[in-house]
Amino acid sequence: MSTEKGHPRRGICLYSYHNLLGKTMTLEDAFLEMYDTGATCFEFLTSYIPNYPNPTPEWVDKYWRLCEKYNLQPSELGHWAENHLHRGPGMTDDEVVEELKQDFRLANLLGFKALRTKITCVNELCDPEPGWQNYIEKALPYAEKYNVRMQNEVHLPTTLHTPHIRDEYLDFIHRTKTEHFGFNIDFGTFQYRAAKGGREMDFSDVTKPEEIVDFLPYSWVCHAKFNYVNENFEEETIPYPEVIQYMIDNGWSGDLLSECECPIRFHAEESPEKFAQAMVEIPEQVRRHQIMLRNILGY
Repeated sequence: MSTEKGHPRRGICLYSYHNLLGKTMTLEDAFLEMYDTGATCFEFLTSYIPNYPNPTPEWVDKYWRLCEKYNLQPSELGHWAENHLHRGPGMTDDEVVEELKQDFRLANLLGFKALRTKITCVNELCDPEPGWQNYIEKALPYAEKYNVRMQNEVHLPTTLHTPHIRDEYLDFIHRTKTEHFGFNIDFGTFQYRAAKGGREMDFSDVTKPEEIVDFLPYSWVCHAKFNYVNENFEEETIPYPEVIQYMIDNGWSGDLLSECECPIRFHAEESPEKFAQAMVEIPEQVRRHQIMLRNILGY
């Protein structure tokens, strides 16, 4: 255990506002909303970048002006390490590496030091497609060159004791001794009950809060996933205080990014009434979540 307490930063995933962006919310509206919550950093997705992977200089300038105006720092860029971007035969390792290199350059241009790197999966537990080690290892020198760290997301129903997480990914890190591949621990992996209005799931096998300790040295940004924050600023499905206490006690000072997966977000497109509800409820839920994090962290 570290002798020094951790001091995580509070941030927000722009994905939280996904239903509203481009409809009732501009990019600047989202930055203002994040700023008003007291967040200091954010996650962006490559799908939000016009003309990806080659944004215009004008857009890049606008992006940096928004970061400066609202005092928000880039934290993590969400992207994909997919080897089936097109129908037909899978991409070669070198083709995947070229796709990764363009995202590393882009992340560096936009100030992101971490990447949420989605590796091609073969089932709902997100077991990686065989051979992933080949292209990820080939990409490591380029990640170092552009000063970015790839983080594979550990996302419900995957747990921190799922074999490919504890064995394959940790073994890869230990074998290569890399500092450029690790984990984005999504707090959904700790979820132990269904959210109000959410789908029923099997919660018999979830990650226990104490399991996070072994992974903290390889995690720089975490998705602080939430389903519902009540009027008392408590998340009702995930043991937030316990998880964060383990992080602090073990000296973790990475970024906690609020990621809203409230049921209304997924139902927003069903009707004008649900979309109108989402317009109000989603920003309110993100604000409540940031207040909850502030209450737990003390800042």
